[in-house]
Amino acid sequence: MDQRLLQFYNNQIHFLIQEKNIVYGLCVDLTTDEVIARVDRYLKLSFLENQKDINDWLKRKIYKYISYPDEVIEIEKIVNRTNLLDKYVKGHKNFSLRHYFLWNNEIYHCCLNVHLFDNPINQHIQGYLFWQNDTKNYIDSKITDILYKNDYKALALIDVRHQNAYIRLNNFDLTNEYEKQYLDYKRIIEYISIHQVAPNYQEQFLKLSSLSNLKENMSYLGHYSFKVFNENNKIERYTYYWFDQEKEILLCVVDDMTRELEIDSVTGSYTREGFFNHASEIIRRNPTQDFAIMYFNVVDFKVINDLYGSEVGDKILRELVNCFQNSFLKPIMIARIVADQFTLLVHQQNIEYEKLSTFLKYSYKDKAIHIDIYGKCGIYIVPKNTKHSILDMCDRAKLAKKYISNRYLKPYAVYNEKMKSDYEERSMSLIQLDEAINNKEIQVYYQPIYDAQTEKVVSAEALVRWHSPTNGVILPGKFIPALEESGHITVLDTYVYQSVQEFMEKECQDIPIKISVNLSRMDLMNENIMSLILENEGKQHINYEVTESAYSSLSVNANDFLSTLHQRGNTILVDDFGSGVSSLSTIRDFEFDIIKIDMGFVRNIGHSQSNDSILASLIELIHRLGMKVVAEGVETKEQLDFLKEHGCDFIQGFYFSKPLIKNDFKKLISN
Repeated sequence: MDQRLLQFYNNQIHFLIQEKNIVYGLCVDLTTDEVIARVDRYLKLSFLENQKDINDWLKRKIYKYISYPDEVIEIEKIVNRTNLLDKYVKGHKNFSLRHYFLWNNEIYHCCLNVHLFDNPINQHIQGYLFWQNDTKNYIDSKITDILYKNDYKALALIDVRHQNAYIRLNNFDLTNEYEKQYLDYKRIIEYISIHQVAPNYQEQFLKLSSLSNLKENMSYLGHYSFKVFNENNKIERYTYYWFDQEKEILLCVVDDMTRELEIDSVTGSYTREGFFNHASEIIRRNPTQDFAIMYFNVVDFKVINDLYGSEVGDKILRELVNCFQNSFLKPIMIARIVADQFTLLVHQQNIEYEKLSTFLKYSYKDKAIHIDIYGKCGIYIVPKNTKHSILDMCDRAKLAKKYISNRYLKPYAVYNEKMKSDYEERSMSLIQLDEAINNKEIQVYYQPIYDAQTEKVVSAEALVRWHSPTNGVILPGKFIPALEESGHITVLDTYVYQSVQEFMEKECQDIPIKISVNLSRMDLMNENIMSLILENEGKQHINYEVTESAYSSLSVNANDFLSTLHQRGNTILVDDFGSGVSSLSTIRDFEFDIIKIDMGFVRNIGHSQSNDSILASLIELIHRLGMKVVAEGVETKEQLDFLKEHGCDFIQGFYFSKPLIKNDFKKLISN
């Protein structure tokens, strides 16, 4: 070949092609309709002799490597000699198109670049056709349309038809054995299974990642995902998308789910898993520092979600996290454990208890919405060199929250070991309740209620004591709260109701006295116990007591139940009146017969002028509403005299009598 031509071709190649990622190249002469030379990936020309008919040569030599017929048709239409000459005449000398290219059994996404030029030496119209490997750039250009984030460990472009894969690594070790980017798919998943997947999950991984399984699952949703534990016991997710469904090319993304599992999507705080992982490490690394775990929840958050929707609820949760972060607590970590419950890791010295009560009250305002939000908080002070796990610490902080006596005045409690032993006792009651009832360990006691003026017994309240063979007499305060929390209180209350009914019908038929039984909030949500009472009631021996707090949360059915009892002549009492925040609305909404004033007022008689004034006014108000008053917890003559002076109707308390067993109570009322 003329040396001038050879030099011209070499110069032209290097002028036109700056990158060396050439899969295949051709030099063609459009004037003579022949293929002049092949070009390898190093831009070296191999000149050909007598290769006439460019279109035929492309069909025989090139198109067989283009696996998809539609792409072949498109290339034939654009790259045929007639069309190329026409483009040159119109001034279109440089253009490109993209397609898949299967070369040496490796799948590429190629950019076919066409460069047309006038050869000044022979005056021929000639051109270069270069297929450049554009796979990486192509993936990069499309990946943002498919993925939500780029913190992947590895990407793979999988050619299902030809069973190979293009691998791109980010933070995924395949060792030097697999330095090649293009790999046999079956071999690579076998290798990953052995070297990247935890032993117990290797068989599962091979099954889930098989091409047959992928094709089956991709046909349903267009994407597919599974999770496995890696060799470090961290969860990795393999997600498959259609990169090009028509050509059956998948994109596989391998990502580490650690951060996703540790960060709460609603609030941006840590999740339970994240908190446990990191808080334990912080405490371990700082043995000389004083830490505390705080367990927080929003009171009645479900009501907020029900009334205003989950969108408002989520906004409130996010604002709460922001409040925590910017508070005097200066939390080291914040985690949303579940729903409206949060844990905080703080330095002990940052807890300013006098500020907590105010801090745990929050007002949410957004347009027309104004919600007052109350929180409760349990606190666990982390001992030095503790052996407890973070889970144990959080459980103790959560347990402390159960011992908050008044969520409005002091909505927090600090854990102590007595709480644990007490809780264990209470929890044991749940386990042993049925057995205790069957063994007659649960006994009904009767505390007399006296007429304040005549000082004669007029009624009684049924109470319980647990006579345990191992623990002796267990007072209600030890087991009733646990039963109420769990819903098992209905079992006990049913037993008490049936015991009182039997006692009154068999042993007190001729004695004109009524016994009060307590109905809990859970009772008034239980259709079985309400039906039992309505079916057996009739002789009007029994009165029914409902606490103020229980009444405030009654359903329509429960209200109808109480109304039915009232209409039948049963006396309905409100217990612990004055202990809640809606006392006046309670007695406004239902025509109760008797109001039992909370014993906190009675105990403070003579100690506070304001207390005495409030108590006197309450008695007067209740009388104006046509109801009678029982004062509970009366233990001194001073208390009795005050109550008599202000017209209290009935007295209950140790001043007259403690709760009595059945036989002693019967003797008392028979005299």
